[in-house]
Amino acid sequence: MAADNELVKASLAYHYQDAPGLLSICSDADRWVGRRFTTDEIGIAAAARYVADLDTRRPKGIYAQVTTLREHPAKGRGGKDLAHALTWLWADGDYGTIGHKPGPDEMPAPLDADHVREIVGASGLPEPSGWVDTGGGCNPVWTLAETYVITSDEDRAAVEHTTSALQAILGAAAYQHGCSWDTQVGNLDRLMRVPGTVNRKNGTARPSSSFPGTGDVIDFATMRETIARLEPDARRTLEKAAAEKRSRQDERTGRTTPPPRVPRPTGFPRSTGTGVFDILAAHLTFRDVLEPEGWTYRGTNADGREKWLRPAGTEGSADSDYSLVCDDHVAVNWSERSGLPVGQQPGGKKLTIPTLWAHLHYGGNEREATLDVLRAAFDQDAAPPARRLPAPVLAEIRRNCRPPAAPRAEAPSDDMWGPDEEEPADHPDVDDDTTSTQRPGLLPDTFWNARPVFQHIRQAAHSQGCSGDTVLYSTLARLSGMVSHHIRAVTGIGGRASLNIFAAMVGTSGAGKSISAGCVRDLMHAADDDFRDGLPIGSGEGIAETFMGAVEEPTGEIHQKGPYKGDPVMAKVRKQVRHNAFFYVDEGQTMAKLGERSGSILGETLRRAAIGEALGQTNASEERTRYIAPGSYSLGLLAGFQPSIATVLLADAHTGTPQRFFWGWADDPTIPDTPPAWPGPIEPHPGRMRPDAPVDIDFPASIKQMLWRERVARGRGELEVSELDGHANLMKVKLAALFALLDGGRLNATEEDWQLAEVVWKSSCAVRDSLVRRAEREAALAKQQQTDAKVELELRSHVAKKGADLALERVARLVHRHAAQVGGITYGGLKKALASRDRVIAEKAVALAVARDWVFEEGDRICVKAD
Repeated sequence: MAADNELVKASLAYHYQDAPGLLSICSDADRWVGRRFTTDEIGIAAAARYVADLDTRRPKGIYAQVTTLREHPAKGRGGKDLAHALTWLWADGDYGTIGHKPGPDEMPAPLDADHVREIVGASGLPEPSGWVDTGGGCNPVWTLAETYVITSDEDRAAVEHTTSALQAILGAAAYQHGCSWDTQVGNLDRLMRVPGTVNRKNGTARPSSSFPGTGDVIDFATMRETIARLEPDARRTLEKAAAEKRSRQDERTGRTTPPPRVPRPTGFPRSTGTGVFDILAAHLTFRDVLEPEGWTYRGTNADGREKWLRPAGTEGSADSDYSLVCDDHVAVNWSERSGLPVGQQPGGKKLTIPTLWAHLHYGGNEREATLDVLRAAFDQDAAPPARRLPAPVLAEIRRNCRPPAAPRAEAPSDDMWGPDEEEPADHPDVDDDTTSTQRPGLLPDTFWNARPVFQHIRQAAHSQGCSGDTVLYSTLARLSGMVSHHIRAVTGIGGRASLNIFAAMVGTSGAGKSISAGCVRDLMHAADDDFRDGLPIGSGEGIAETFMGAVEEPTGEIHQKGPYKGDPVMAKVRKQVRHNAFFYVDEGQTMAKLGERSGSILGETLRRAAIGEALGQTNASEERTRYIAPGSYSLGLLAGFQPSIATVLLADAHTGTPQRFFWGWADDPTIPDTPPAWPGPIEPHPGRMRPDAPVDIDFPASIKQMLWRERVARGRGELEVSELDGHANLMKVKLAALFALLDGGRLNATEEDWQLAEVVWKSSCAVRDSLVRRAEREAALAKQQQTDAKVELELRSHVAKKGADLALERVARLVHRHAAQVGGITYGGLKKALASRDRVIAEKAVALAVARDWVFEEGDRICVKAD
């Protein structure tokens, strides 16, 4: 496989032609020194020829620097201090596991290119101008409307802050999708793979290419404003992700999480002598720190920095030539699996010799590392890493430092040498619009602000730390089971529609699904004791049994004597005795497993209950006969699902079950840092309405006409809708009717109710479709893994067979050689002459040699034929 020279030249021209400065091309094939080219037509052509020349050396990759260079570097390929002109913005959308396996504590990379595009689309950033397929990644590209020339060091720092914040925003969006993302690629001397070249990382050759996005150019000033608006929320999300990663790492390694920082008391004396870390930095080198831990020295870069390769861990050996580079004072780690901070670190957090040592041995807890070194220096109990420090280093610490104080109940500040006061943390405004980095499917602020009752529900949810979406769907499902069965929606299609609502909340374990169910009980008090609230689901028969009971009814006979003479004779009869129930399933997996049981009617019962059809069974015995008439009950269902289980339910679309659910995310990025006050229960609420006769919630004529036109078009075969949208209009009718009831108990739905129902339905579909895409990706990945496993098995079988054939050939030649002695050789002599591993195939080898006419058998001897 070779580079596509035409695509290479076109890509370089598209991004760099006529931009001020020099184009930089480099590769592992030229030891990352590279060459610089002018950006006119002649220079671009020369750069493309150099790429073609590099490709003949079969490098792992060929790259171009994202910015042009102001001038030729004095040494190596230059750094970001030479960054000059910016023509595009970039990101690194790696997916899968080829060439970039996640670390043991990292979240998985996106599954495929579609997953990457979904994450970028949910980030709140403008749609990319185009995309680059790197043969293992799908990188978004935003082409600038005008080339931006960096004019000063301050301007350079500001631009790099923007490009780095762009990566943080995408990292936060990836976290919302349960994925990791490389956020350390915002530096202005970043190298990106040239489209048209070949990606040979990990031993396989894969072509890279480019394909269009919107095709639109982006105004850099507008892009900077968007990034500045999205960055604060993204940074907070990444802090949460980093804390979760540290927790996973601590759990895996058994390391105790450092205690929280304790403010330094006023007047705390500063050390005036040489500190522990100062002495370590003065007396140790990076080699002293890295080599004992299994790191391998890999030479020096063109800029003179040392290169080191991390040791192999449980996840395997490193794929790259090196993992970390360092000069005499600062190291930069690029390996996600080394356990060290990745990428360029800000001031105060850089990997110096002592801080790197603290990361390797104390999980980055510099306070504990310092105290342990002091303990070792003064012959107190200390951990092995501190005791192994060279004796001269410990002696120097004893001369310049005081012994560690006795342990105290309250720990000092983590940073012993930091400033006396901490800068106050920035707290986000509760009213900030944080929807920009949300995943698709979360209800927008326009919906929540539409009515006071929605704001009431959201405030109640946030006061308990719950998702607003979860509590809203829970409220609707519970209300639909609480409202009178006499209240129905009428649109002129299909009779009187029940208001029964089924809702599915999707989130990982601990996302707050159970807490939300409890919040709804406090938010809307039950109507009466006859309402069955929060029942678990056991079977389809059990759902019908919920409405059943035993009552005494007259038989038509009269007592002829005794104390009850003249009274009607009563008998207990099983019949429907209640009309309202709400079911809650904490883990949808339970419901899925119950539905899989042999003879289970749970799925059928749920599908009938969702539209208010008859429930029950007819059996030979009265005790097992249940009949709940159509329209005689109200039933709501709330089920919590983890994403992997939700995809199983969605795969059951052919039965019609998932179409009857509303789908919502259980997480909510808009939950404020400071909990709002509990707003109290909703009073009065429509669940208390108990009419004695049928009550219809009517709809506007325009809505009825629209529903009728669509019904006729579908009936005539003129309109086709997707399988999962088969009940869309009925679902929106139910929502609009419940919204009318929640808005002061109105019995007529309005066009505004319908519009709000469409917003909720659109959000529900976005969640559902996201899960469908996830299921498709997982199925494709599973199929690919099965295919790969089959190919691997066949390959091994082929290799084994080929190896066996070669071994037989080799031993047959040995037979010929041993039989060449005078008088030939006996079978016994042959086996003694052969190595033990070859004796098992000796007879087959003789047969092959005979077939090749190399030898012949004479009695018990094997002889060579004479010419």
